[in-house]
Amino acid sequence: MRFLLLFFGCFLLTGYLFAQTITAFASRDSVDIFQQGTAPSVIKQYNALWENANQKAFWEEFQQKFANDFDQKKQYELLFSQTVDMREIELFKARNQQITFLKNHPNFSTFSDSFKRYVENTARWNYWYWLLNYAITRSNADTKNLKMAALPNVMTEALDPKKIADEEAFLTTPFRDFLPVFVTYFNSREHAFNKYADLSAAMNDKVAFAKRYLTGNLLPFYLCRLLRDNCITTPKEAVTNTLDVLKSLPQTERYTALATQKCYEVITRKEEKKSTPEPTKAAPKGDEIAFSSIDGKSFYLSDFKGKVVYVDFWASWCGPCRAEFPHSKIMHEKLTEKQLKKIVFLYISIDQNPQLWKKALQELQLPGEHGHVNGARSAQLLNKFAITGIPRYMIIDKDGKIVAADASRPSSPNTLTELLKLID
Repeated sequence: MRFLLLFFGCFLLTGYLFAQTITAFASRDSVDIFQQGTAPSVIKQYNALWENANQKAFWEEFQQKFANDFDQKKQYELLFSQTVDMREIELFKARNQQITFLKNHPNFSTFSDSFKRYVENTARWNYWYWLLNYAITRSNADTKNLKMAALPNVMTEALDPKKIADEEAFLTTPFRDFLPVFVTYFNSREHAFNKYADLSAAMNDKVAFAKRYLTGNLLPFYLCRLLRDNCITTPKEAVTNTLDVLKSLPQTERYTALATQKCYEVITRKEEKKSTPEPTKAAPKGDEIAFSSIDGKSFYLSDFKGKVVYVDFWASWCGPCRAEFPHSKIMHEKLTEKQLKKIVFLYISIDQNPQLWKKALQELQLPGEHGHVNGARSAQLLNKFAITGIPRYMIIDKDGKIVAADASRPSSPNTLTELLKLID
C-alpha cells in the first residue's frame, strides 16, 4: 500500500518514501528519549563529563566556534545547494577542524580520555549523520523517483554496519541522531534502494535490521525513537509488533513507557474489520483520481464542472491544516446564497484510516464537500498535483481548469477575492 508520510511545520509529503524518510531537523525528542529512557548508570557517565571545569568551558567554546556545523537548519539547506562531492568535502573539512581544535587546545592535557573521545565522537558522527542524510533527504524531495539515490561506495566504505554499536559514542547527540539515518540508509541498501510502498513492511524491516546491528543501549533507544517518530502514520499491527520487540528487551521499561505514551492513540484504536465492504466505485474517468465520499461513493473533480472549486488537502492529525479551518468557515459565511451555488469548498483528506477522517469531520463541522483518498490513490494524487506538503490548496475554474495549483490559504485576504473573480 502506498501512503504519504509528512513532516515539518507544514508537513513534507513523501509518497513511497517511508523507508527513506528521516526528520531533517533533529528533534528535541531525541534528547528527551535519551535523558528519560536511558539507564541511570549511562546518564551518570554522561554527567561526569561536565564535572571538570576545563572540560565544561571547552565545550562551551567548541559549541560557539562550530555552531554552523551543528545548526540543523543551515546544514539541511546545504543538502540542496551543494553536489554530493562538495557536501562530503565540506563535512570532512569541518570534522578535521573540530578535532584539530580539540587537540591544539591549551587545556587539552587536562581533559580526561573519555571527554576527548566524546568530542571526537561528536565530530565524527556529525559527519556521518549529514553525509547519509544527503541521500535520504534529497531522495525524499524527488517524489517521482521510486529509488533512493545511493551515495558513491567510496564515501561509505569506511562505515561498517558490524562496527556501529558504540556505547561510548551513544553519549553524543550526533551519534544518537545518526542511528535512524544509519538504519534507514543501510536497510534501504539491502533492498536495492527501492522506496517502500508498504508502511508496515518498512517498519518491520527496519526493526529486523536494527536487531542485527544495534546492541546494548542503542537498540531500545532506536526502537523507541522509531515508534515515536512514525507510529501515527504506520498501521497498528506494525506499531504493536515493534512495541512488543521493545518490551522483550531487558530493562527497557522507561523506553517502553515513552513509546506507549506517544503511540497510545494508535495502539488502543479499534481497526476496521476486514469484512467492511469496499466503497461503491464509479466508472473510471480517464486518468482522474476517484475520491470517496462520507457515504462511501466515488466522485471526481470533474463532477464539479461549471462551478469554481477551492480544494483543501488535509489530514485529521495535521495541526496547520486545522488552524486554517476557522478561516475557511469565515469565507464560507461571507458568501451569499447565490454565490454559494457557484463556489464549492472541497476538503480532501489523506488520512490512512478513514474512521479518523470521519471522526474529525464530526468534530470540525466544516461546511462544504468532503472526500477521502488513501492507498495507491495517495501516490497518484501526489504525482498528479505535485503535492509536497499539507495543508495545500488549489483553485479550479468553472471549466475544470486548475488556475492556482498552489493557492493561498483561507487565512489570506486574497483568497476569497480570487474565488469571487472566477464566478463573474
